[in-house]
Amino acid sequence: MVALERQNFKDNTKRYNREVKRIRKAIGKDYPINHVGSTAIPYMIGKNIIDILIGVFNDNEMEDLTRKLKQLGFYPGKKSNENIYRFFASTEEETKSGDIHIHLVKIDSDRYKDFLILKEYLLKNKNERKAYANLKKEILKSGYNIREDYKNIKSKYVTDLLNRARESVK
Repeated sequence: MVALERQNFKDNTKRYNREVKRIRKAIGKDYPINHVGSTAIPYMIGKNIIDILIGVFNDNEMEDLTRKLKQLGFYPGKKSNENIYRFFASTEEETKSGDIHIHLVKIDSDRYKDFLILKEYLLKNKNERKAYANLKKEILKSGYNIREDYKNIKSKYVTDLLNRARESVK
């Protein structure tokens, strides 16, 4: 079941900072870490899950951080491309409000760049932000409140949104 809420940007930023402090202590090296996803955008509606993007440069760093994130209690997800992207969640069961998602991504990949491009685009474009939030609400109003259905419907819109974001940085 998908539950959307108006997210408290200030509280989520504090939660993000606490979690990054814990992660940095465990991983040692100064990897680039960014707050991404809906909780990184003021006034956004979403599932209130903190998304953290961690960049790595090579396979050895990917393996090292995978091991360290597991030791911190993060669970590897199924939606991973082992070569460039690995997903981790703070809970093993269906994620919900208050959970943490880690996106471990190679810095030289388009996927890494896309996370940051989309965040910056939404921060700069109030109308896009509002349209995206409205789409999320409309999907649920239409009766699509199963997580997989919600994600599938939202996916096309996000692809188009990301294309507009990419165009804006050219």
